[in-house]
Amino acid sequence: MAWREKMMRTVALMVALACATLPACGHAQDAGRLITALETLAAKDNAEAIYHLGMAYQTGAGLPRNPAKALEAFRRAAALGDVLAAYKLGCFYAGQGEGLVQDDPGIALQHKLVAAEAGYALAQQDVAALYAARGDLPAATDWLEKAMRQGWPDALATYAAIYNGAEGIPPDPVKTAAYFRILLDRTEATQDQRDWLSNFEQRMTAEQRRQASEIVRSYRPAPTALTMKALSGQRAAAELVSRHGSAASRPR
Repeated sequence: MAWREKMMRTVALMVALACATLPACGHAQDAGRLITALETLAAKDNAEAIYHLGMAYQTGAGLPRNPAKALEAFRRAAALGDVLAAYKLGCFYAGQGEGLVQDDPGIALQHKLVAAEAGYALAQQDVAALYAARGDLPAATDWLEKAMRQGWPDALATYAAIYNGAEGIPPDPVKTAAYFRILLDRTEATQDQRDWLSNFEQRMTAEQRRQASEIVRSYRPAPTALTMKALSGQRAAAELVSRHGSAASRPR
């Protein structure tokens, strides 16, 4: 399978993560208080609060679902410097616009690059796919490796796959075996996956297996603070409100 097809297939599997949401609160009253606090901060041009409101509008968690208001919030937050809002804005131009904007891979790349350069693993994965679609394999591989170093599962899967015969990428059985092994060790692997890897490793030389084992042994995923924040959902919003509440209550 061509590199571009491998990348786009992986991105398709990540659509749900690409729309990582502000989860619904366990109690509507708590959700209402959080939204009210975010709206107060947003009125003061707090970019992160505006981003969280955009997520609430996009998902219907705490606010009535309204993609148009979500888009407006992401635009405003991105203009104020919120990198996760820039990522979400890029998603609108990458096929998730729900008719509000026209798909435009160039604009999608422009906005997602902001978050990728700031260290968001999912944005790095997406940017890799966008560069692959342009035929820029060196840039695509570089961004994919950045996401893989953070332990992003689909980046690990794609990184292993492209070194097993993807068009334009020299085969490297050591990388395929090592990073597929790392993936399987960190996910709920199927027996078919484990059997495939076992058969693949049997075709490798002893030295290749040694090199792969060394990569596996030394691999340490290093997710950035931004990636962890993006995955924390509502907790990040609550922490933002808490920080500002504590600051407001300090004696002057």
